[in-house]
Amino acid sequence: MYDFFFAHYGLDWAAAVFLFLSMWRLGAHHRDGFILAAISAVFWILFNLRVDSAAGVVANTIILGMSLVSFARFKRPAPASTPPSP
Repeated sequence: MYDFFFAHYGLDWAAAVFLFLSMWRLGAHHRDGFILAAISAVFWILFNLRVDSAAGVVANTIILGMSLVSFARFKRPAPASTPPSP
C-alpha cells in the first residue's frame, strides 16, 4: 500500500533530507551546509540516474561542483574592528 514511499530505494528521501539540512545550516552561515548540499546533489544524481533523467543528472552535477567550490571559498565574516585606543 505504501510502496511508493520507497519506490526509488529511499534515494529521493535522502536527497530531500540533506537538501533541507543544507538550507538550514547555510541559513545559519555555517560552512558545513555546502557539504550537506553536495551530499544531497549526489543522492539526486543517483535518483535521476534511476529515473533516466539526463537533465537532472547534469543539473545536479553542476550543483555538486558549485557546492564544493563554495565550500572551498567560504570565509566567515571578519569580526567588527575596534577603534584604536587613544
